[in-house]
Amino acid sequence: MTSMGTALFFLGQVLLWGVPSWASEEAEALCAQTACYTIHWGKHNWADAQEKCKSNGGNLVTMKSQEEALYVQDLLAKLPRREARAEGQARLWIGLHREKGKCYQQHQLLKGFSWASGGEETDYASWLREPRETCTSRRCVSLHWNTTAPSSPALGWADGPCSGSSARAQGYLCKFSFQGMCRQLALAGPGSVTYTTPFGLDSASLAAVPFGSQAAVSCRGQAPGPFAVCKAQAGGGFEWSSPGPLCASPRHGCAYSNGGCQHQCLELAGGSFRCACRPGYQLGGDLLSCSPVDYCSAQPCQGECLGRPGGFECRCPAGYALAGDGVSCADVDECLGEPCQEGCVNTPGGFACTCPPGYEPAGPGGRRCRDVDECAQGAPCAQLCSNTPGSFLCACRPGYQRGRDGASCRDVDECLGEPCQERCVNQPGSYQCLCPPGWALAPNGVSCLSASSPGSAAPSLRPPGEEEPAAGGGHPAGTHPASESPAPRSDPTTRAQPGGAEPSTLQPAAVSRAAGAGEPMMKPDADQATDGPKLLLYYILGSVVVILLLLAFALGLLIYRKRKAKTEKKKARSTTDNYCWVLEQAETKAVANDYR
Repeated sequence: MTSMGTALFFLGQVLLWGVPSWASEEAEALCAQTACYTIHWGKHNWADAQEKCKSNGGNLVTMKSQEEALYVQDLLAKLPRREARAEGQARLWIGLHREKGKCYQQHQLLKGFSWASGGEETDYASWLREPRETCTSRRCVSLHWNTTAPSSPALGWADGPCSGSSARAQGYLCKFSFQGMCRQLALAGPGSVTYTTPFGLDSASLAAVPFGSQAAVSCRGQAPGPFAVCKAQAGGGFEWSSPGPLCASPRHGCAYSNGGCQHQCLELAGGSFRCACRPGYQLGGDLLSCSPVDYCSAQPCQGECLGRPGGFECRCPAGYALAGDGVSCADVDECLGEPCQEGCVNTPGGFACTCPPGYEPAGPGGRRCRDVDECAQGAPCAQLCSNTPGSFLCACRPGYQRGRDGASCRDVDECLGEPCQERCVNQPGSYQCLCPPGWALAPNGVSCLSASSPGSAAPSLRPPGEEEPAAGGGHPAGTHPASESPAPRSDPTTRAQPGGAEPSTLQPAAVSRAAGAGEPMMKPDADQATDGPKLLLYYILGSVVVILLLLAFALGLLIYRKRKAKTEKKKARSTTDNYCWVLEQAETKAVANDYR
């Protein structure tokens, strides 16, 4: 950039930023990293101080960290003793306030206050005393500083009214943020530099100069100039627009301030010189400064490239190792270390653990295997499912057997084994015994007993809902052979119908010899359960009585025959019994005539 161009740029910056609002006020600045901190003297209320900072592109200072607090302390330490106030204490506005309606928050570092630049986040607080607990008025915070000991670290915050005659502080602190900084210009000969910052402050003592600042160089014994501007480089970083060395002369050479060079100054013929950099660094565009050589800009590494003084170092991501050429990355076969409980599959940059069928990955990184409960995940079993290591088994309830596919269940026809005394009816998972009319099912559910008790209904072979068979025998319509299953009924007995209707047939109870543990069997109702033992007792007593009567009858008949036999033996025999009687001729003829 030519001197004319630099002057025009400087004039444009002045027109852009205008005359600073504190042109008539005393000020001092300190710049570091990406921010500049300034102190301004003059009595203002909090709102006026914030407006002056904002109009120049900043805000009242924030002190969100210990680092920012140290920058403010260093700035105050730069102030000469002449600016110390007679009061011994100075109040300087900072960018912390609490609006009306917002209340005191004891548990927060900022106690309910917020920063003028926005937000309430902070890692630092330095309250001299607890703020006033009020929500009805606006409160603002000032920094209390001992002016008699500028370097003292005793800095503290105190809240108070934001406006009014008693609220005017002796000064205020501003903060301006920038993209970056240029280093201080180094002169190769006698001269001076005055920096004009974008926020309108002129200073000759800035160690770091913010981006966009102008530098006016004045060399002794030479015309004013040149002008330089802090600008951004294309590859990153910031440098001055005018190359050096500045104010150089053959009389001084490298002897004056190292010729303005950051690293090395090399003397040349005729009293001239040039700047050079140490190994691993390259000369900047200003021909004075040195910056590390970016060996990684050409992307020499397959993985990550790390710049080192005089070279670079390549690193590979996890799962890869640096190859022999030092720049390539080769895949590492992690499976060689057997990291998995079962199978291991190497993948680019990693590995994957596998499990056999019936197991799934578990544990950290899925390196172990655990059994899969197929039964809980809906195994294709028709009835019962039992989980086994790596698999499962299907089972059937009592009264069923597994099909050929191992998962389905089919009913077992228990009636094929003829378990009933009379008729057997197969049912799903069980069977039912039936008795003919006039007989009742015994408590064992298999035998039939004669229903001789008064008022009892005669048992029937008919399943529930069928009509009496027609005369002439045969099965009426709706009856089932032993291999068929009639619909079971919920109540195994029926009662006499009110109104003189004939009582319904007593239905036998279902017998499930295959009922498993915990499965309820079909039970008769309460009346049948009570009458059954009574009827059995009656049957037994009646049978005993009949047997005794038969025995008595047989004994009486035997006694009668014995007595009759003795009576016949006692009859006397006559002498004529020993003779043979011969019929006379007339009698013989009469007898013959009769036969004819």
